[in-house]
Amino acid sequence: MLRKYITLWKRSPFEKCRFWPLLTTLVLLIILLQVWHMALLSRLEAKDAQREDSRSLVGRQLQGRMFRTVLEEMEERVTNSYRFDRSGTYHVLDNFLTSEHVVRGRNLYDVSVVTQCSSNHLHHLSDLAQRWNGPISVSVFTFDDDFVHTVSSMLHFHFCNDHIYRHVSFHLVYPISRAPKHLEGLRDLKLSCADHDPSSSSSVDLSPAQLGAGPSVANYASEDLEYPNNLLRNLAINYAQTPYIFMIDVDMVPSENLRQEFQKLMSSHIQHPHFPVATTKNNSSSSSGADAAVANPLSAFVVPAFEIQEKVPIPNTKSELLTLWLKTQVRPFYWEACNPCQKLTDYDKWRRLGKGGPLAVAYSVERNALWEPFYIAKTSVPLYDERFKQYGFNRVSQVCEMHVAGFTFHILDNAFLVHKGFKTPGSFHAQKDAENKRNKVLYRKFVEELRVKYPDTQRRCFDGGDKKSYFYSN
Repeated sequence: MLRKYITLWKRSPFEKCRFWPLLTTLVLLIILLQVWHMALLSRLEAKDAQREDSRSLVGRQLQGRMFRTVLEEMEERVTNSYRFDRSGTYHVLDNFLTSEHVVRGRNLYDVSVVTQCSSNHLHHLSDLAQRWNGPISVSVFTFDDDFVHTVSSMLHFHFCNDHIYRHVSFHLVYPISRAPKHLEGLRDLKLSCADHDPSSSSSVDLSPAQLGAGPSVANYASEDLEYPNNLLRNLAINYAQTPYIFMIDVDMVPSENLRQEFQKLMSSHIQHPHFPVATTKNNSSSSSGADAAVANPLSAFVVPAFEIQEKVPIPNTKSELLTLWLKTQVRPFYWEACNPCQKLTDYDKWRRLGKGGPLAVAYSVERNALWEPFYIAKTSVPLYDERFKQYGFNRVSQVCEMHVAGFTFHILDNAFLVHKGFKTPGSFHAQKDAENKRNKVLYRKFVEELRVKYPDTQRRCFDGGDKKSYFYSN
């Protein structure tokens, strides 16, 4: 049988035309065609992605408001602005540019991030909105020549970033003495989510490359403008659309799924007899104490804050954070700049709790020294004193009032905040010390005023019992 096949093969034309070299050539040709086909597919996919981005941009405008309509509304609101802050110093424009997908009251324990910034820090919202994946209320400070730059940045992030479009609402504050100029510049703005080509148009383009331009300055760095951080914070709180708020700085990023985990944690108080609470081998915490924390409307749930080296990826979980901590790439917030400002959080105790597991109440602390934690609390939390401007005591004073008003503070395990970059004493603006000294005097007055505001409580804020013992703080 084998001889028969060999004979047939020798008689076939394939044997005469050297079949194997031909087969090799065909295989190589097929490979080349496949490579060419893959290259074509890649180019088509890239074009499809560009078209999808364009459709997404158009779709966002069709779902909500058109770009030009938004610009017209903005110009009209600024032109007809009549609302001032209580001091009569600033114009206040709430919901200047609103999110499209926030629904009020959708969850009993839903949380809004509330924050504030100047226009040059708006880019931080991209990371924050993606990680938080929920409602964010942000107040933005601007002034005359910075106004068009502020608006162009806000519009770019609103229309070109899905997370910001869905979840971020912007509010605007500017000094009466430095009202916006060049409103006609709004009519020249063109919406583009692609990289900017300087030769493509002489009009103002809302592309990423253009967002760093303009006269915008860092929050505290201007010599002739006071940054009203507490006014901005109150505005963001007042227009948060959820029962709880999470007050943070705009250049911070929370741990993964913190919003969803907090809702689960709070809901479990109702659904189960014992509330989740963190424990260690050598230290157990009281379930009933955690239950009481949730039941008490005057509870603040503190999220430990850290700072991370530049260009190190933000960790998602406590396990990842602890690994970076061992490598000294992460450290507690204000470790060098103002260590006592975060001391009550007790980072060593939090670290010993270990890694992994669901969100839980780790332990409770009583404020007995200057402290400025980042916390989740009811939206009805005492507002910030708007007399504090620039650097120093603006957050400390509000936590002080929370303490006097009867709030209790509970540290959360398996949750954290990360600030981008290490804070060092030399990294602050030149006027920081002078501002801190001025606000220290105001803080002493503020503490005395609380005695009148809360006459029925024995809680006080003179740290260590010595009115002269103040750490510099924010």
